[in-house]
Amino acid sequence: MRMFDALLPYFGNKRKLCSLIFSYIHKYFPRDKWNKMIFVDVFLGSGAVSLFAKAQGFKVIGNDISKRSEIAGRALIENNGILLTEEDIQKLFIPNAANNHLIETEYVPEVFLKRHAVFLDNAFANAKRPLDKYLLVKTIFRLRPFSKFSSPNAFNLPMEEGRYDEIKGTYTKHIEDNLKSVLEILRLEKDRINAGIFSNGLKNEVSQDNAFDFISKVSGDVLYLDPPYSGTLAYENEYSVLDKILGDDLSKSKFSEEDGMDMLDTLLARAEKFSLWVISFGNAAGKNDLNKLTAIVSKYRKCDSREFNYKHCEAMASEAHKKGCKEWLLMGYK
Repeated sequence: MRMFDALLPYFGNKRKLCSLIFSYIHKYFPRDKWNKMIFVDVFLGSGAVSLFAKAQGFKVIGNDISKRSEIAGRALIENNGILLTEEDIQKLFIPNAANNHLIETEYVPEVFLKRHAVFLDNAFANAKRPLDKYLLVKTIFRLRPFSKFSSPNAFNLPMEEGRYDEIKGTYTKHIEDNLKSVLEILRLEKDRINAGIFSNGLKNEVSQDNAFDFISKVSGDVLYLDPPYSGTLAYENEYSVLDKILGDDLSKSKFSEEDGMDMLDTLLARAEKFSLWVISFGNAAGKNDLNKLTAIVSKYRKCDSREFNYKHCEAMASEAHKKGCKEWLLMGYK
């Protein structure tokens, strides 16, 4: 499964659950039919489930409201064979007069060391393809811990000033990455990204749209829904710096609110045209109720649900929180 090395680290990533998710899909649609079917992923996120669906032979139509996920999708899901090369890396270093110096001006040293900011500003000015931008986003996640991306001065300020003894041991990996040359990081991530680029012989598609508009525009066989879980942290808050670097300015998703499950109800009301619904959701350490979600799905069609232990963001969560975390998989079928 080296293709998963190509993915962004993400709070809600499903890479460990893909085999389980698709084993349940097999109960409704046999595997030998998948290469004639369309898999629609409304909340693309890191792209793990869509990438797995692509590898299984589905035509994939993916979507996310965030630019960071759209870039990931175009680099890995739409892309059937264009690989990153050493020449692509070297082009990022060419001085560019269109450099807006945003990162150097706004995010040093709270988020990035100055030398990295200077490189990233110029590199983003040179990055024209989604694949090039994705390489830079992957580089950013090498420099910043994804689980504490929004933490001000996580380690940057003392590192910039050489006060290494004040840095917590939890940042050891990222300190090591920050001490690498940018060129070394780019080459490492180039190889990781290329491991996730392959063709399934189909024209896969990715868009950046809100879930309600997207679901009204597309058709398919399997509808996969992995919305932000009610009562959990909002990606828009955690990754706001990255979003602004990419030209996005997103408000907090209503799916992340305490009553966000009701948003899913509204979405399902528009989803009758899809033969099978596959829904991933979490209990938010006890704040969400599986019975309520099952009742929502059952308003529209038959529902089969499964609950199992699954730990999100192990580095962030307390032991009590990890023990209380449950993941749900619901299948809505006609």
